Amino acid sequence: MKIMRYSICVSLFLGFNLFFAGNAFCDDYSKGKVIFRNNCTVCHLIASEGAPVSAYHTQYRPKDFTKSSAWTNLSEEKITFVLTRGQGVMRPVKLTAEDSKALIDYMMHDLKKQSETSSIK
Repeated sequence: MKIMRYSICVSLFLGFNLFFAGNAFCDDYSKGKVIFRNNCTVCHLIASEGAPVSAYHTQYRPKDFTKSSAWTNLSEEKITFVLTRGQGVMRPVKLTAEDSKALIDYMMHDLKKQSETSSIK
């Protein structure tokens, strides 16, 4: 009887912890997506979403991160470096450490995944 009560208590305890943990067990890149849209899509348009190609894009050719070719030799460290120091015509982006992490997580996990699935088609 004691073992059964103990098992029920442990099960309830674990069940409540898992239930109330919420997003701790699922990936949510919505903050990074908002940061990308507010800071990056001016130049890094997402062609898969029907973004128009302008003269700027023809001349400077910024990366479309939904294409697998954009991810060649690109790592979290490289993205961090470019964000903080700039590269070519891109100026440094002023973000908090938390926002930078959210942006990089979105790029590495969501945009990169889009590029991998689009290259399979």
